[in-house]
Amino acid sequence: MKKIAGLMLLASAVLFAMSGEEVFKTKCASCHTPYYIPQSKLNVNYQHNNKDLNLSAPTLTELSFRLKDQVGDRTTDAEGQKFEIEEWLTAFLKEPSSNKKSILKKETRKVFGDMPPVEVSEDEVEALADFMYDYAEKMMVKYGVKRYSYDEALKKAKAEGKIILIEGYIPFCRGCIWMDRNVMVEQEVKAALNKDFVLVKMNLLVEKLPLGMKRLGTPSFYFIDSDGTTIIDMLEGTGTKEEFMEMLHSMVERSKQH
Repeated sequence: MKKIAGLMLLASAVLFAMSGEEVFKTKCASCHTPYYIPQSKLNVNYQHNNKDLNLSAPTLTELSFRLKDQVGDRTTDAEGQKFEIEEWLTAFLKEPSSNKKSILKKETRKVFGDMPPVEVSEDEVEALADFMYDYAEKMMVKYGVKRYSYDEALKKAKAEGKIILIEGYIPFCRGCIWMDRNVMVEQEVKAALNKDFVLVKMNLLVEKLPLGMKRLGTPSFYFIDSDGTTIIDMLEGTGTKEEFMEMLHSMVERSKQH
């Protein structure tokens, strides 16, 4: 009976353990709301000294991006970096004003003052680190253009006469993250992509490009015509929304010539 009671208590503790999202809502959301604003709007807001949006604190998406970029070893596995983020959060939440190594950019820091200390348990910090680590990527999926597997993209491209666009990335590539955050979520870009392209996102550390294409640096973009066999072009690097739109237009025009 004692063993059964112990197991029941353990199961109950797991069942009612607070999730990272609940921790954030309880401890952080009163200031860090809304959770997501397009980066282009945030950039303008900070240039205007926060007069456009009148935010109380950085958004959760901003914090998620900066945590993954600034805390711990970005090249390690996710669990290893999450552990380093837990340690950083524990120290920061205890004494925010004494943390000399802010993860925020200068233009963001000058807008917001020091936050007050936040009392959290070890389990809450662990849940919070896990939630914040994954949040930005989930927002890019939610607000970005739908991605397909390569096999799905082949079928869709042939059926709809669209160009296959493979986005080549690696998890710790700053340029890849920058493009996702600043370009791929913009309305004009999404409209152009949805109209003429089918997107595939490939982790070039573990996935092999089709048609014998050689891997470029990251971020990189590989354009394949709707027949699934004709390579239109392969390009690498970051660019502004306008530059990316110009590249997409060029690929559509070249596709028409085939």
